[in-house]
Amino acid sequence: MAALAAGVASSMAQSNVYSLNVVGYVNTPFNDIGNYYLVSNPLDNTTNDLNTLLPGVPNGTQVGLWSTALQDFSPTTPTFAAGNWAPDVTVNPGQGFFVIPGGKFTNTWVGTVRQYVFTNTLVGGGNYECIGSIPPVGGSITNVLAGYPAGNGDQIGLWDEPIQDFNPTTPTFAAGHWSPDWNFNVSDGFFIIRNAGPVTWTSQFTVP
Repeated sequence: MAALAAGVASSMAQSNVYSLNVVGYVNTPFNDIGNYYLVSNPLDNTTNDLNTLLPGVPNGTQVGLWSTALQDFSPTTPTFAAGNWAPDVTVNPGQGFFVIPGGKFTNTWVGTVRQYVFTNTLVGGGNYECIGSIPPVGGSITNVLAGYPAGNGDQIGLWDEPIQDFNPTTPTFAAGHWSPDWNFNVSDGFFIIRNAGPVTWTSQFTVP
């Protein structure tokens, strides 16, 4: 997996106002046909629909959408055939979802890096919520969950693609830290199981 971000600054004529857009790409391989891969959308491509997020994938590729309300997969299962996704749903940065490849491929996510302040609303209450990092960052749990108000008993469910099940490692928050820690790749999805009630998780990110 590789990521590249390039900053493009532009100035407005006859003013001192500047804008900074950071665009980039992230490559994610899908090598095991029919297996479930848990990913998240790492970049904002404006529409964030499947036809622009996962274009030209092998026929028969499917997406599994997690429903927090149902605590199960959504009955809607987008499928790629004849050059298009049907239905063509929106998957925003920070939302986790499963990809089940119909053939081997590497997807190149292309878009703008989400910067500054953003929020992610969690229902908590022990529910499994399928998420990812809103900005394209990886690394430790504290890096990926920067700003998240963790509480004792919170857990992270890690999907293990080779075994097609949850990883036996379940990071848990207690006494002020996550144990064990985990190293995420950019575009990884995961489940967060918040022990307490609903929360609006506010964080911020700026490209150095």
